[in-house]
Amino acid sequence: MARLKKACDPNAPARPRSSFNLYMRHRISQSEALSSKPFGLPRAREYKADFEAYKQTQAFKDWQAKQEGLKGSLSPKSSKRGPKGKRTHEPEIDMASSPKTPRIPIFSEEFLAYNRQREMALRNLRKQATQLEEETALLSKHVENLTNASAKLELQIKSTEAQLAAEEALTQRFRKELTATFAEVRSLPVPTNGDVPRSPSSAKGFERITISSAESYMARLCELVCSGQHEDLKSKAVELLKSAVRTKSLTLCTV
Repeated sequence: MARLKKACDPNAPARPRSSFNLYMRHRISQSEALSSKPFGLPRAREYKADFEAYKQTQAFKDWQAKQEGLKGSLSPKSSKRGPKGKRTHEPEIDMASSPKTPRIPIFSEEFLAYNRQREMALRNLRKQATQLEEETALLSKHVENLTNASAKLELQIKSTEAQLAAEEALTQRFRKELTATFAEVRSLPVPTNGDVPRSPSSAKGFERITISSAESYMARLCELVCSGQHEDLKSKAVELLKSAVRTKSLTLCTV
């Protein structure tokens, strides 16, 4: 939809112009003035023409000769150009024959000797520190190996202790079963002066089986049975063992 233009009375007095309107009119007038001028920089052209004319003067030639002389004094082997462009060589300056500036020592000999001594001491300390670090690393590795070996040994000791405890419990159980099995065999002949008596009645002492004396009792019983002089004791012991195995009161032995 087109915007309607506001109606304006041509006979009415003109309104005062705003600041923005005045600013825009000023800028428009400046743009029109710049566009009316020809392109280019007349000041630059004037400077170029003046400089070309200055090059033809004697003052410029004297200044150029002065600059070439300064360059020749700074670099003895270099050549300089004359006013007419010809090369004129300056005589070379012998640097060996020129006077030298005396060298002023900054540090004294005592300070330099002290500095060298301190540097040597510092170098030795660094070497010792490196050796100590290497030894520390080796000791740390050795300690780590010992720690691992100690841990393995502790595990082995615990395993052995557990195994010994199990075997001790098994031995104690076997002693109890043997004590219960041979409870009817009240006594066994005890040897006198290293001789085995022929019958229990002829022995001077008797041995009764207990849990603490089960090993010695069984050793004595085996000795009597193997002697071949106590068949009745042998048959009774075999009968008791078979009965105990059959009734499962003796589970750690077979006949």
